[in-house]
Amino acid sequence: MEDHSMKIVDGKINFCCKRELCGHSCCGPFCGVTKELDNIDKRPFDEIVLTEEDYRRLYENGYADLIEEGYSAEMKKKYYKMALEPDGTCKALIDGRCSIHAINPTLCKAFPFYFDMFSGLCAIKCEGFTPNVWSDLKEFTENFENAKKMYEFWLNFYCSDKK
Repeated sequence: MEDHSMKIVDGKINFCCKRELCGHSCCGPFCGVTKELDNIDKRPFDEIVLTEEDYRRLYENGYADLIEEGYSAEMKKKYYKMALEPDGTCKALIDGRCSIHAINPTLCKAFPFYFDMFSGLCAIKCEGFTPNVWSDLKEFTENFENAKKMYEFWLNFYCSDKK
């Protein structure tokens, strides 16, 4: 069985996005990193939460039907998220491909990377991680910047009084 875990050595990462050749053009519902991981809102991990910029970009490009409103009872705040099919698949996924790839949400642009306050840079298991292909870490600056935007989104969500 091939190892799909992230490794960084000498400024290189064992990752290469397979893009159209990937068996998962959209990586689908995310179930969390570990069973011990929980969130304060008890929201499911399969939500594709949208930043205000994502909301605006989707709305302005005629994709309002792909946007749903979420609500955090604990924080008494609303947020926006991508509309999902009953099975948890994003409604923008059509015939196995993302129909809004050019304007996809920040969370999708960051994938498979995210920042964890304990571990720093982390990655979700992805078939793009292989033991034989090494890419310059700098090639993924945009992914990392989008992961940073999502981290900042959550900091603002929980630390500001804005409703």
